Amino acid sequence: MTTVDGLVDRATSRAQLTDLGGDSWREGLDLLVRELDASSVVTPAGRAFIESQYVDALWNRLRVIDYAKQHPEVREERIARPLVILGMPRTGTTVASYLLDQDPHRRSLLHWEAPDSVPPPTTVTLRTDPRCLAKLEAQRQLLEAVLASGQGYSHWEDADGPTECMFVQNQEFKALVWDTFQPTSVYSDWLMSCDMTSVYEYQKLVLQILQSQAPGTWSLKMPSHAVYIETLLSVFPDARIVWAHRDPYKATASLCDLQHGPKKMILGDAVDPLEIGRNSTRQMREHVTRPLRTRARVGDDQFFDLYYHEMIRDPIGQMRRLYEWAGDELDRETEARMQQWLRENPQDRFGPRPYSLDEYGLTVETLTPVFAEYLSTFDIEMEGAS
Repeated sequence: MTTVDGLVDRATSRAQLTDLGGDSWREGLDLLVRELDASSVVTPAGRAFIESQYVDALWNRLRVIDYAKQHPEVREERIARPLVILGMPRTGTTVASYLLDQDPHRRSLLHWEAPDSVPPPTTVTLRTDPRCLAKLEAQRQLLEAVLASGQGYSHWEDADGPTECMFVQNQEFKALVWDTFQPTSVYSDWLMSCDMTSVYEYQKLVLQILQSQAPGTWSLKMPSHAVYIETLLSVFPDARIVWAHRDPYKATASLCDLQHGPKKMILGDAVDPLEIGRNSTRQMREHVTRPLRTRARVGDDQFFDLYYHEMIRDPIGQMRRLYEWAGDELDRETEARMQQWLRENPQDRFGPRPYSLDEYGLTVETLTPVFAEYLSTFDIEMEGAS
């Protein structure tokens, strides 16, 4: 049987550190472990994998807390006017984050540094740090093997490219990334109602550490920020919010497809597509209703609406609109870098991934009440039957 204390022992032995910065992380990890132990369908290989992921998250947290104690001045770093991309999952947030990453004045949370944050890289070594290069090589080998097998990727992040904030928030054990490996929706349902203040405070500390050596205006992205906007703003009050929009039926089908792979890794043949559909529906409901309520209270001024169909047709035009709204300068050199990235990274770069709602027991008709208010509020271009 897995225990939280056993996982902590593994992490502290590896890091040679013991201070996890309080116990705000424990409730989430305890729930994750109890849910796994209660399941009869988690495979031995799946259990070993996810336990290693828990230890990795604890290991980085130990090092973050220790670095902040050794360098208390990092807590004085100001996270000024971050640009935060959120919305439903699968709405083009990745493309937007990669385009913003082409701006040398901006600072992205990179895929390699989120789980391995200490010591923080410098501006010069952001993409040449040995940890980054090692992960790039591992990714190259993995990608070769996957593509040779005829499979594709529905979501891919380069080691030296932007990642989602959830790969920092998972170190507080309050992040939807953990739900993708869970056998039931118990953790996900809890996550929709728990207090996320400590999560955003921990993320702020990680960003402070990272920007102390590699400064810049942060461009952050995580769809599920949409569920916690008021908590986000309590920690980052001058955040500029980019709300990404897409046909919600298409986005829901894509989310189900995205979750299927990790759940199969943990559950093997016991994975239940219908449960994935039900859980995804509950999550998508929160991703549209909560930001609608928050925006009504906060007001429109702090929000920029970024539409998937407009990004597909004219991504540079949408970047110009975004920069103008944010009061930032989009110079010709940055625009040229954005154009180059688009040429080198076409849609379906790793092959198309067909998916549909009916695979997960869903239909447009059953989902219509979930998205009715959202679709009546925004001018969403529908993409056809999912």
